[in-house]
Amino acid sequence: MRKVGLLFWMLLVTAFAWGQAVSDVKCMTLMDVPLEGTDSVFIPTLQAAGFQQVKSEGDDPDTYYFKGDFYGIKDAKLMVTVNEKTRLLSDVTVKCGPYRTRELFDRNQKYLLGKLQREWGNFKAKGDGSLHTMTDYGYIRQSTSLDAEGRHTITYFYLNMAPYYKDAANMGLKGFIQEVITENPVGEEAILHFDERGKLEGADLIDRKYNGAGYITEAAQMEASGEKSVIAYEYDDECNLRRQTLTNTKSGLKVINEYKYNDDGEMTQQSKKVFDKQNECIMSINMKNSIEERDDNGNWIKNELTLTYWEKGQRPQTMKVNQTRTISYWDED
Repeated sequence: MRKVGLLFWMLLVTAFAWGQAVSDVKCMTLMDVPLEGTDSVFIPTLQAAGFQQVKSEGDDPDTYYFKGDFYGIKDAKLMVTVNEKTRLLSDVTVKCGPYRTRELFDRNQKYLLGKLQREWGNFKAKGDGSLHTMTDYGYIRQSTSLDAEGRHTITYFYLNMAPYYKDAANMGLKGFIQEVITENPVGEEAILHFDERGKLEGADLIDRKYNGAGYITEAAQMEASGEKSVIAYEYDDECNLRRQTLTNTKSGLKVINEYKYNDDGEMTQQSKKVFDKQNECIMSINMKNSIEERDDNGNWIKNELTLTYWEKGQRPQTMKVNQTRTISYWDED
């Protein structure tokens, strides 16, 4: 096992990034608008969807106000709150109304709920009369209120529950990951740390650039020899990393990692192939996960890894590795 661990340490390439700016499916959305990022990200996307920013003296510096059509309901008021520390979008509140007539209120409430349920599935009732639903990336609540003049207002509250930077998501992890400790790691570091925004800390990757959706678009890696390797990434339609190619700019050595996922976005298979400068494959490693236990966030904490290793001039070897993970989250109590 020690020899295998050393081998994978030498071959380790942290698997995360995004090569093209495409629609982000790994975040909460409102009318297909990603609810994430700093004001330089969410203001233009909301404006592109038809919302107009409204500014007034004395506005809270952590709150942004808009007005526009909400699923066809005109003159809706939208309020975005950002995290005071990170300046990233935290939650969104949409208010429709107030309505003086019960008929218009009931009709619009039914219409909006139908729209949202077709998009997110059925909402569940709470004891306070509100309706809510939970997704992998956030929480939505519908509530109503009655003012002193007898007018009704419909309110939708969107809570963002996914980090803006997708470094952890690109490793098949969900939630506001703070730390991952893996026993018997293969092809990954034993301890990973992420900041509150979702960025991987202390990684060997340099020259990292992120796109507007929080995915890395470019990166490089300095090898132990002092040579520099560049990394290219390809993603599937679900924004899952499909292929990662590392090329040493001097030696021509190339490492290609390919990944497969299940319907829940968990990484189930990984293959690694190493090619020399003549483009001949000199090493191949295939790994398959058999997940045995998950935590409350859906991340695996117990896994049996089946590993098949081949090196030029040698016979293939197969072994099983039992792995456990301890995961800490930024938002846990």
